[in-house]
Amino acid sequence: MDSHLLTATDTFFRALAANQPPLKLLAYFSTTSPVAIQHAPRTCPHPHSSRLHGLNAIRSYFDLLATHWERTAITQHSTSANSAARSVTTTASVTWRWKKSGRSWNEDFTCTLEFDDHFKICSFLVTTESSPSTCIMRAVDSDPPLNSTNPPPRAQLLTDARPG
Repeated sequence: MDSHLLTATDTFFRALAANQPPLKLLAYFSTTSPVAIQHAPRTCPHPHSSRLHGLNAIRSYFDLLATHWERTAITQHSTSANSAARSVTTTASVTWRWKKSGRSWNEDFTCTLEFDDHFKICSFLVTTESSPSTCIMRAVDSDPPLNSTNPPPRAQLLTDARPG
């Protein structure tokens, strides 16, 4: 059974690395067992509060990722299967790139996948091991610093409106 679990995990990670569209990724998830997804930093005090359930939650997660970011590299470092729990845990790294600005960063994570009897994913838990700020669920694409000689239009209007 370990080989089936490892093959299912490898196939899923190859699809992730290829930036497959959300509907294609959804095909790796169970339609016969309840499904759950969670993506949070290791230091999150209440990680279960970010756990979402159902295929709509899975689709929304991958839609969010596809809308804003691209995975430019995924490297698996270690993988271990647990036949009794029908699960695979892998440590990996991903390079994320904002579609809008092109900025990128690396996230190191541990991913635990649990499978149903048909080797479809029923639990997808991602724990960010690198700095919490590298967690995709906390990503912020900050604007470039303001140039004091060229303030944004709203600030300019407020400056012009001051009594003289």
